[in-house]
Amino acid sequence: MGDSVVWLQQHIHEHSLLYFIALYIVGGRPVAIVTASLFKLNLLLLFPLVVFMDTLQVPCFYYLYEHTFTSERLQRLSGYFQRKGKVARERRFFQKLQAFGHVGVLLLTMLPMKGGGMWSGVFLAHIIGVPKKKSYTLLISGSIVGSLMFVGVGDGLLRFWHLIA
Repeated sequence: MGDSVVWLQQHIHEHSLLYFIALYIVGGRPVAIVTASLFKLNLLLLFPLVVFMDTLQVPCFYYLYEHTFTSERLQRLSGYFQRKGKVARERRFFQKLQAFGHVGVLLLTMLPMKGGGMWSGVFLAHIIGVPKKKSYTLLISGSIVGSLMFVGVGDGLLRFWHLIA
């Protein structure tokens, strides 16, 4: 394990974009940004890439929410979404965010915890009936604020590491 970490540290700058996209796909926005901060990658290039990749997810999730409930070919997936939706609606945390309305969509999108992120933000926007144009603005804003939060976390971890080393 130690050898692979050393190898990654030596070679990450050669293919940083490829590694960053792979980290984003595997671990999501938090893992990609914190790792980029820790490896001192160019965040001026990677930050807009994260927001772009988050934005690409929105139409896909909207398509799933709008079409899986009516498509015969996607009945199993439809049942899954309906069960997830029922469970989410019963959670107090989700109910509080739903009560916040548009601000709740923004907050849920920027949260780095299980149940937060773009998928959940689109779900909440769809459930409370936020118009698509408005929801895109809220979701992208949530992505930007959440990403900035992780740039700060990565920078704080890096400063702490240098402090104890």
